[in-house]
Amino acid sequence: MTPDKHFIIDVHPRHPQVSIAAGFSGHGFKFSSVVGEILFDLAMTKNASSDIALFSASRFRPQ
Repeated sequence: MTPDKHFIIDVHPRHPQVSIAAGFSGHGFKFSSVVGEILFDLAMTKNASSDIALFSASRFRPQ
């Protein structure tokens, strides 16, 4: 689980062909269908059909 209790759904910063979905806890299974759709979009089009800014891994980088 992440410190802010939100998932990470993003692409790798140096390898944009790698999509990442992590930080799911016990409630993550409820979101598996939409996360699967988002990962598909990222893998196939490099863009998510939903706004995933909240789930960006960059939120943990020092400002």
